[in-house]
Amino acid sequence: MLQAVNQSGELVPLWKLNRDQIKQMRKEKFFCPACHERLMIKAGTKNTPHFAHHRKSNCSLSGEGSYHENGKKDIYLWLHARGYQVTLEHYFPNIKQRADISLEVKKKKIAIEYQCAPISIQEICRRTAGYRSIGVIPIWILGANKLKRKGAHSLTIPSNDQAFLHQFHPLLPLSLFYYCSETKRLIIYQDMIFLTKTNTFGTMHISKLTSLRWHDLFQPRYRHKNLFRKYWQQQKHQWRNRPVPPYQREEMNWRHWLYLHQLNVQTLPSFIYLPVTTQFRMKSPPWIWQSRLYIDLFLKKEFFTIDVAMHLLRDHYHPFDHFPLIQSKNHPVCEYLQLLVRIGILKEVSETKYQVNRTTV
Repeated sequence: MLQAVNQSGELVPLWKLNRDQIKQMRKEKFFCPACHERLMIKAGTKNTPHFAHHRKSNCSLSGEGSYHENGKKDIYLWLHARGYQVTLEHYFPNIKQRADISLEVKKKKIAIEYQCAPISIQEICRRTAGYRSIGVIPIWILGANKLKRKGAHSLTIPSNDQAFLHQFHPLLPLSLFYYCSETKRLIIYQDMIFLTKTNTFGTMHISKLTSLRWHDLFQPRYRHKNLFRKYWQQQKHQWRNRPVPPYQREEMNWRHWLYLHQLNVQTLPSFIYLPVTTQFRMKSPPWIWQSRLYIDLFLKKEFFTIDVAMHLLRDHYHPFDHFPLIQSKNHPVCEYLQLLVRIGILKEVSETKYQVNRTTV
């Protein structure tokens, strides 16, 4: 951490001091503002001077590396230079949490977490709920060391990192933020759509941090529709024609299930593996749950309700609370059924009831 409490109870920002001052500080005792454990000073020639917990510490704030320390310092200096009321490593005693950065914008209190290390979904949800319980808006920025780029418009987003997806209003696109403390670049990835459980297509905006304004983070940017359509068609072609490695147990089991129903990937109708914007809420890839609806519902019933369709896939959903930063409650099954209505596969009889169009199915 970049600052700690001295024996007089004062907060000392080590990173602001010169080498001579730090040398004098080594004679004093410093403590973690969260766990109150004794800290040691780390002030080598390569990294930003900082305080560190001892090796056997159980404090949740221990173990931060130089990549993380430099990143939160960069973000703090950027906001400070922009004239915001900003605090580094602000501790909220009533929820026992420390934000890397806190600031106030138009009377709204905001906590920024710069997350570079692995963290569980449960911990993300717990910390997010903690901030909200005291009226603080949480914003998570991932270390760019976690960014897994597949192409100019495509990222692989592991399941745990999907809990960092932001949506600041139900009508705004999804957003994911990354910052690289080495290149000093902020990456804003928006309007992404999942084509598998982790493979996404969206729009990526990369800028030098100091050239950005605060509200640039929330400027909506949308994926290019024609580029996306081409990318999706390529992905679908590869999916239909690729051999399945034996270690992909879920895919192997699904293809065996198709075989038992006298089907295979090549004979599935074209409305299987349609992209839906809320695919991230599903545990299984789109072709698995969409084919389940086709085989176990559309082929067997002429009329069905939305409740029946959703119940059929009850084991395929991630819990809604695994996405604590998303405002919209849109559901992938509802979205898919509406898409099928638009292309003539289904007819909407009422708000909750559908009819299968037997001329197309």
